[in-house]
Amino acid sequence: MADYARNRMFFASSTTLMLAVAAYMSFSLLWHEPIPMGWRIPLTALLFLLSQTITGMRVLITWRPDLPFLLVRVGGFLSSSFMVLSWFVLLRDALLALTFAFSLAIPGMESAQEQIFAAALSIPAELAMLAASVAAAGVGMARALAVPSVRHVDIPLRGLPEDLDGLKIAHLSDLHIGSTFTGEWLKEVVRRTNALEPDFTLITGDLADGKPERIGPLLRPVTELRARYGVAVSVGNHDYYSGLRAWVETWRAWGMTVLLNEHREYSVRGRNVVIAAVTDPCAVLFRSLDASMGAPDVRTALEGAGEGLRILMSHRPRHAEQNAALGCHLQLSGHTHGGQFFFLFPLVSRLNGGFRSGLYRAGSMPVYVSPGTGMWGYVPMRLGVGAEITLITLRSAKATPEAPASPQNAA
Repeated sequence: MADYARNRMFFASSTTLMLAVAAYMSFSLLWHEPIPMGWRIPLTALLFLLSQTITGMRVLITWRPDLPFLLVRVGGFLSSSFMVLSWFVLLRDALLALTFAFSLAIPGMESAQEQIFAAALSIPAELAMLAASVAAAGVGMARALAVPSVRHVDIPLRGLPEDLDGLKIAHLSDLHIGSTFTGEWLKEVVRRTNALEPDFTLITGDLADGKPERIGPLLRPVTELRARYGVAVSVGNHDYYSGLRAWVETWRAWGMTVLLNEHREYSVRGRNVVIAAVTDPCAVLFRSLDASMGAPDVRTALEGAGEGLRILMSHRPRHAEQNAALGCHLQLSGHTHGGQFFFLFPLVSRLNGGFRSGLYRAGSMPVYVSPGTGMWGYVPMRLGVGAEITLITLRSAKATPEAPASPQNAA
């Protein structure tokens, strides 16, 4: 899968964070009565080992790119269970902290506090948290690995010519083929997308988690996507991690339209439609790449474009307002996976400029952020947000309510 040699900062920070989480969890779960002393050290070691499942999988895959998918999915299940358990622990400890605060403020609560602490810190209670974590990870993983259903979204555009009212765009994002998702899964995604008979099919990055020589056959079904006017691809951060130059050469050899800070123009019902795309900001970490694969530049992407409807593909949604000011009429993005777990929603929104999943407005421009058609496979779990194949239908703003203002979530 992905070669993370150039992504050392993320590699180191995620490893350190998970070690810190494991330290907190072991202290909270194990180092208190009535947990027997003989259990504490081996269980602490197990928690630290589980915390490094993601790191371990990445190392294994770097050295053994032929690692079986079953092993990858087992690793993903373990990492998902660990993540859910960490949030159960945090929730329990927050409730215990509140109980302690109330006992200080309200006389006579000491006895009740002791009972609550004894119950919450008991072995049956902690085993129940563990069982709930495993169950939640199983449910979330089943949802994550399923072929997504189609979500229909009407997007109003101010000034949309009547000739383009009803234009249909199939939007796919974050396929992450190679990390958990297989060629058979992708074939069904392609079948469902083609059945929509869209005017355009646009993929907003993170197609690949692995090098072409390993997962090329798994990703090849993407070439079977069909649309009335065109199919186009923009790139995401994982495409860089997986060797962007080789992938761009491979995709173009397959006959795919890959847009790197550039655009294509299409005549649609007598009107000009500009499909533009930018690269990903992580390009600055890959200085050996060609200038065309460098940092995202909307001005360059639109340079020379004629008048007409301008649709921008940008893997990350964060800079939508600047893109609107540069003359884009609609932006399609992904990257966020919709937050993936409900307890991460606030963090994901904050890291992405208030965007998480669904329809927004940046200035006068609607922005649609896909929660992902696939997702990153080392934590294959969705709780609170599903994957989707999005069918966007453009409508005249005169007849359709406007999109919600950014950064209000509309998912």
